[in-house]
Amino acid sequence: MKLQISSLLLASLASSTLAAYNPHSQHKHWLTSRADTSDDVSKVNNKDFDFIVVGGGVGGLAVAARISENENLTVAVIEAGGDGSEHEDQIYIPGYSYLNGLTVSDYDWNYKVVQQQVINGNDQTFGSRWPRGKGLGGSGAINGLFWCRASSDEYNAWNTLNPDSRIDWGWEEMQKYMKKSETLHKPSQEHIDTFNINFDEEYHGTDGPIQVGWPYYIYDPVKHWIPAYDSLGINIPEDGASGNNHGPVITTSTINPSNMSRSDPKAGYIDPLPPRPNLTILTNHQVTTVDFSDEKDADGNLVANGVYFGKTDGSTDSNDYFRATANKEVILSGGTVNTPQTLQLSGIGPEDLLQQYDIEVKNALPGVGHNLQDHAATSVYFNTNVAETWYELKDDQTAAVELEKWRNDDGKSKWSYVNQAIAYPDANDIMSDQLDNFSSNIQNNIDEYADSVKNMYNEDDTVIAGMREQWNITHGYLDKEVGQLEMLMTMLGGGPGEIGFQLAIQHPFSRGVIEIQSKDPFTHPAIDPGYLTHSADMEIMRQGVRFAIELSKAGEMGDYITKQENYNNNTDEAIDMAIRNDAHTEYHPLGTAAMLPLNKGGVVNTSLIVYGTSNLRVVDSSIIPIEISAHLMATTYGIAEKAADIIKTHYSQDDPDERNKQGSSSSEEGDGDSGANKKGIAIGVVVGIVGLATIGAVAWAVRRNMKKRAWAHSMAVSTGRGVEAEGEGSPTWGYKEGSSANLTGGVGAGGLAAAGAGAGAVAVTSQSDDTLSPSRPSFHSYDGFDGGAGVAVSDLLTNGHGYGVVPQHDFSRSISSIERAEQAQAQAQAQAHTHAQDEYQQTPSLSSTHDVHTTPLFKQ
Repeated sequence: MKLQISSLLLASLASSTLAAYNPHSQHKHWLTSRADTSDDVSKVNNKDFDFIVVGGGVGGLAVAARISENENLTVAVIEAGGDGSEHEDQIYIPGYSYLNGLTVSDYDWNYKVVQQQVINGNDQTFGSRWPRGKGLGGSGAINGLFWCRASSDEYNAWNTLNPDSRIDWGWEEMQKYMKKSETLHKPSQEHIDTFNINFDEEYHGTDGPIQVGWPYYIYDPVKHWIPAYDSLGINIPEDGASGNNHGPVITTSTINPSNMSRSDPKAGYIDPLPPRPNLTILTNHQVTTVDFSDEKDADGNLVANGVYFGKTDGSTDSNDYFRATANKEVILSGGTVNTPQTLQLSGIGPEDLLQQYDIEVKNALPGVGHNLQDHAATSVYFNTNVAETWYELKDDQTAAVELEKWRNDDGKSKWSYVNQAIAYPDANDIMSDQLDNFSSNIQNNIDEYADSVKNMYNEDDTVIAGMREQWNITHGYLDKEVGQLEMLMTMLGGGPGEIGFQLAIQHPFSRGVIEIQSKDPFTHPAIDPGYLTHSADMEIMRQGVRFAIELSKAGEMGDYITKQENYNNNTDEAIDMAIRNDAHTEYHPLGTAAMLPLNKGGVVNTSLIVYGTSNLRVVDSSIIPIEISAHLMATTYGIAEKAADIIKTHYSQDDPDERNKQGSSSSEEGDGDSGANKKGIAIGVVVGIVGLATIGAVAWAVRRNMKKRAWAHSMAVSTGRGVEAEGEGSPTWGYKEGSSANLTGGVGAGGLAAAGAGAGAVAVTSQSDDTLSPSRPSFHSYDGFDGGAGVAVSDLLTNGHGYGVVPQHDFSRSISSIERAEQAQAQAQAQAHTHAQDEYQQTPSLSSTHDVHTTPLFKQ
């Protein structure tokens, strides 16, 4: 008791001498200790972690940050690229992503596609280049910042493709998790009125890690975008995030409005964190293979023991690869290219391919690397009667003046601008007169194309069966308000006053493949997107070009645009040839580790576990089974957020009786925060020993303790420790209607084909269907709790432990000598504080053994 009183007195003293911890501090990015991030391999090599995340991009950093919210779970992220410190301007100044970006740099994997059958790709048009982010933040650190969702039908299709799964991946569920990842910031009223910006806060998050909104500066001609569509009689959505994205919007971007910097995965999920010693991030090292146990689990599944990895520059001899152990799971988050490459190198993939490169076949899974889909794009360019466009920032003097504004005036500069005028016209908008014949031709020739794909890629029959179901859905979109094209107004052309309308097919029938070309993990795989190999895709692109030209003459846009620069010959043959010469990626590949039933070419089930394994999971855009009409970033964050809840729910139930016991003992203490009280006692002991330390040092330590207490309390709530037992021990994630809450019904290797997508993510006490709430009920807590709705993790993180509106990157200010001294002092005190906490830590750790073996995800 005395120690607790001493802590309270010191806290009171601290409040009078130190400002309260402020999550909105402009220096927070610099002064807050976060995850251990470095390229020091000794911090990971020969170390044990509960989870190893392969890849520090959008999915990887998000899932790692969420899992490590539980301080008893240790997480390592291994990222092939750097930490971004050498490229801060190019990453965080929004406009730099277009005019001074990181494609074809060391922050880009610099992939190239194989020679395509239909398009004549070259490096200049990016027809052969496939930029993908290589560094912390992944493609989320180098992309165009677009933040948008697809339509409800497109997410519901994920459920349609996985009919036997109990886990819901439909619109309502994905919307919940996309909202969880974001914080919306409203535009100014002036921007709303000038640019016809429609939005509804109901469809957006309010306390997520990623800051989204509109730039400070928007070029005036963007005001013509919405009226042009209106004049053509095309739907104007109330909000592109509403589940109906049919039509034009001025969409949100991943911009932090406090200083108009990019809000990328690192800035959103990692930089604002309080001290988190259970999260280690290793950069400049590439995972080469997953290390599997020699013994399988009781159901015949492979068990991932860890990973091998080497320096990204390839200098590590294959006999000297480093190794780290995963006590619970390995999570692949390398993206649509790296994830299938890692699986194939690890012995999971098409059998013939693995045998070709003398790789031991651990699990013949024909869908790995197959079912590749991407948005193919081209652009129509125009001259206008207004010289001011993005091209002006190519002038060195103008660029320097605007950069100075960005640095010194909270980003209020033309460098804050990014393209945001997009639209998703449906099939009726672009080809109403031809739609019936077009639809019939697709239906009549689907068998022929299936045979063609089978021959092109030596496809397994199961993969073809999955494609057929996808094609049926894609064909059905032709009769719905589902975008067939993305139209994008770019304010950057080839000279002053020139703009472009980029158009990209959103639901291609064409399929491609990604396959290793060598046993060497540092050799890029062969990437064949198969662009426009289905004739329907070319026809949609052709009609898209004509639609873009029609749009350029519509309403106010017709007064602004004075001349068309390309695609001037309107014949089918001329347009098709121009498309072949210009088409390139729109940077949205997916599907190479598809979430589909095994007998439909699937790679992961709806728990995102790789078939035939017990604890190897995929969390990135490669699991999306069918292309969507949206940029992939928001969707991928949603996948990661949902995956984190699935994972944490599973591991929160290793020992329900013990956890109930902890909850009961906590309530008996009276304040529901026994873990935090123990930490308070530990700090009191430390303070008593230190005694005569300086007031500033003591105040700092207490302030840090206060944060730790709040953090411990939030973790107690999120894990069910130290709170009244009211079902709060489980995050909220949904089931499909009519599904059972008994998620123990998984399958072993022998029964995967029959079970399709597999059943469960977690093992819980069996409950009958009639115990569930009516529609897509929230997760029911484990035995002993009363089945109340779960608590979303985002609701638990407050007072600096969540993700508020913080100036995540403030490069205009240097750290003063005083601040550097404070940092040095803080680091020294933190070391002493951590050492003391290690000695007095009372919170029990979760088991470091393979808990997934004792509580299998897939059990008969």
